[in-house]
Amino acid sequence: MIQRIQTLFLLAVTIVASVMFFIPFQTFVNSENSFPICLMPGCSSEILNNNTYYPMILNLLVVILSIATIFLFKNRVLQYKLSNVLALLNVFIVGLFFLLAYVKPDLIGMVTFSFGAFLPSINVIFALFAAHFIKKDEQLVRSADRIR
Repeated sequence: MIQRIQTLFLLAVTIVASVMFFIPFQTFVNSENSFPICLMPGCSSEILNNNTYYPMILNLLVVILSIATIFLFKNRVLQYKLSNVLALLNVFIVGLFFLLAYVKPDLIGMVTFSFGAFLPSINVIFALFAAHFIKKDEQLVRSADRIR
């Protein structure tokens, strides 16, 4: 049901999470070069890419779960719970992005964060808006059932 506002918010979560694969979230700068780090395996250097598998898997889970949540419009209670799980997974992704800056002790250099590091926080907002409107729909349906 595309006409519902929560479906549009969940679709925005899917689009932003898909775009996150291609946008670098960190740039590692040493004395000679700068290396952008993104979630796609071929995007960044292999030396820097070994710790990006966890946020990549979580982001892939967010994409799959948000698409599945869109099609659960008949089960609003489950849809509400899954949209809250989407928000929680995006918080974990943000934490992993910032944790990756401190996990590379063998490489000497500076890590700067790009725009892609803050995209999951936009997803958190979209997922929480979707959960809010799903809960509002459920309350509307329950109040209509009481009137009958």
